[in-house]
Amino acid sequence: MKKERCCLRIARETGLLWLVLFFPVMLQAQEKHYTADSVTGHGKLASLIKSGEFEFHMRSFYMQTINKGDLMDYASWAQGAGLGYYSPSFKGFHVGFSGFFVFQVFENNLRVTDPRTGSINRYEILLYDMNDYKNRKSLDRLEHLYLSYLRKNFHAVFGRQKVNTPLLNEQDNRMRPNVFSGLTLHFHPGKWSYTTAWYSHLTMRGTVDWYTIGNSFGVYPFGRNTFGTTSDYKGNIKSKGIGVLGISWVGDRSEKAQVWNYTAENVFNLSFGQLEKKMDFGKTGLELGAQGFYQMALNEGGNPDSGKTYIMPGEKSHGYGFKVGFSNKSHGFSLNMLRIGSNGRFLFPREWGRENFFASLPRERFEGNGDVSAWTIKYSWSSAMDRLKGNVGMSSVRGPDLNSFYLNKYGIPSYYHFSGSLDYAFSGYLEGMDLKLLVVNKTARHPGEVPDRFRINRVDLWNLNLIMDFRF
Repeated sequence: MKKERCCLRIARETGLLWLVLFFPVMLQAQEKHYTADSVTGHGKLASLIKSGEFEFHMRSFYMQTINKGDLMDYASWAQGAGLGYYSPSFKGFHVGFSGFFVFQVFENNLRVTDPRTGSINRYEILLYDMNDYKNRKSLDRLEHLYLSYLRKNFHAVFGRQKVNTPLLNEQDNRMRPNVFSGLTLHFHPGKWSYTTAWYSHLTMRGTVDWYTIGNSFGVYPFGRNTFGTTSDYKGNIKSKGIGVLGISWVGDRSEKAQVWNYTAENVFNLSFGQLEKKMDFGKTGLELGAQGFYQMALNEGGNPDSGKTYIMPGEKSHGYGFKVGFSNKSHGFSLNMLRIGSNGRFLFPREWGRENFFASLPRERFEGNGDVSAWTIKYSWSSAMDRLKGNVGMSSVRGPDLNSFYLNKYGIPSYYHFSGSLDYAFSGYLEGMDLKLLVVNKTARHPGEVPDRFRINRVDLWNLNLIMDFRF
């Protein structure tokens, strides 16, 4: 039965692939009244396809997590490659598709339960398929598959596509990114940019399958509900899709503004806004920023059963943040703050993207919590040729008590957070290759008060990453 479903999926996707690949050819034939022979004869179809753009991407990713004391440590090395094709434009239309495969080279304890806590791996498994721990080699998926139309200031994309907004985005920090399926419309007149979109399906990092929006809730670990028991919303959320509205503006004097609204049909509505301003004082620039969000439940939050709903009926949350920074050609420094109110949890499915708050650092999120105060210092620098870049971030995060079920969904203790990265882009013979080292440490603010089951893969750990990308 599983094999039959796989064959049907391949046949369906292959059929759609041929449809989008030959759509411009059919348009051309209709426009110029070509016969079938005149379109395919004398290598014209081959010439049309060859004039498109091919893209190759190879990625190698080593990750290791070192937990405190006798708690289990983890490591894994993943290797993968993919190919994409983007057709030439005809009358504003073009198509694109891409696919990628991943296989496991090495792993340590990746599929072993920690004997002290009963916990499973958190970080490394997302290099592969977290829904099939035994799968080490059959990790391939057709990703982008879309039809696009571009004319003057208007751009429309239909199908499987990349999406990047402050909350709904690719979150590409493992082997593969999120990809969304639906319709996106952009209108960009002058300084303004308007976006409206509807997405009904997605595939997310750490998986190889495509999910309806309703079934995407709970693919990742789903934490606790407000009653203190394990959330039971996986497979129980009714939602037809995600609606997105966005307005952005760029001023003449380095001002930027953006407002986004996300509606998870039948589940929640969330609005996000951000303002940024840069003022130059000689060779040094002063950067100021402010952002905020407001969220509320819709109907019963996805399910009338309070034990199976994603967000409690009537639950609301809000938050705001600020940034003050200085920068010049090679260096940047900023002080960042985030405050999430204590009236409810900030809830946005981790399956859909990574939040882009000023105070955010790699390997942890603020999603799932209320009553959070975070202060983050960031420093960045780059070499004269921009080949070598570095980033350092340090933050202090005070969150709700571990036993505050109403405000702490995943049981994350308050912590200190450090991240440091080096990124080098090769030139010459190795042009197109990029090597990145990322080191992360999280330490509990009060380590003596944290039980091991809330410590493992959360705090008092080191996370090491070495990533190589090669694109041409």
